[in-house]
Amino acid sequence: MNQPLLSIKKAQKHFGSVRAIDGIDLDIQENEFFALLGASGSGKTTLLRMLAGFEVPDGGQIVLDGQDVSHIPPNKRAVNLMFQSYALFPHMSVFQNIAYGLEMEGLAKAQIKARVDEILEVIQLGDLARRKPDQLSGGQRQRVALARALVKRPRLLLLDEPLGALDKKLRGDMQLELKRIQHEFGITFIIVTHDQEEALVMADRVAILKDGKLLQSGTPREIYEQPGSRFAADFIGVMNFFPVQSSGGTLRAQDGSVIQADAIHMADGPGVAAVRPERLRLDGPGENSMTGTVTATAYHGLDLQVHLKTSAAPDTVVMRLTADAAEARPLSAGDTVTVNWAARDTRAFAD
Repeated sequence: MNQPLLSIKKAQKHFGSVRAIDGIDLDIQENEFFALLGASGSGKTTLLRMLAGFEVPDGGQIVLDGQDVSHIPPNKRAVNLMFQSYALFPHMSVFQNIAYGLEMEGLAKAQIKARVDEILEVIQLGDLARRKPDQLSGGQRQRVALARALVKRPRLLLLDEPLGALDKKLRGDMQLELKRIQHEFGITFIIVTHDQEEALVMADRVAILKDGKLLQSGTPREIYEQPGSRFAADFIGVMNFFPVQSSGGTLRAQDGSVIQADAIHMADGPGVAAVRPERLRLDGPGENSMTGTVTATAYHGLDLQVHLKTSAAPDTVVMRLTADAAEARPLSAGDTVTVNWAARDTRAFAD
């Protein structure tokens, strides 16, 4: 693999007795779309501010393009930060908002116009260049804020919850739009989000942070299909957990049945086996089997969520059926069903 554009080496940041960032090591490649994912208080925003230069590390290094920038001020770094609020100047037009940073750098007017016209074409707002921010939709304002950050051609663009103010449908549209723009510009994007779906859809790789530590990093598929801890399994998507006792590599559920798992991240003792709802099958193949009673169903258009009560787990088990499977076998509350799933889709974690 090529030398990373950004290397975070044993980074630390303390606020009093709180370790906001606790020894994080992370490499991010050039032209990568990278997501920092975590709940509130996980340290993701603090880490982003350290990358931008608004927070100075208490230990470790931040190396950008081979240079240690840990103590270099924000305006001296080849980094731009796009805030969640967008912070557009209300009295300026779209063109003027985008051009402002270039004017502060003292670029010639012809060069500014060429750069702004280029970015307006990329964000597809050329015909709205004269409008003010209050004459734009939320998605258009978001694109103007992004263009203002990109027009300076940073080596690294940081995005702090950039889609948080948009409604669900527009967020879905803008997720794909951000990917398109990032691909066209070839600039490394690092996005901070607490939205798991957002991270999985947009990012080439995802890092999960918890209590200032890096819990796991990998591609969206790796993070989703191969979580390395119970927290990661529970944090990303929906997961069913079955309490188990492990003895010599054998996992037994609370009803005494054996659960087979290809990935066991625990020693002997109490723990949980985990399987995704979409991996459960009605009367299908699989090394694991469970009988339960349907307590509720929820129609989601593309699929049907089925809630089961079973002796193998104290909590409701969720199964996700495709529309075709649900149509082939209609289910309603009170039905007794047997579900199966494969050992390769099962992971076990310490309790």
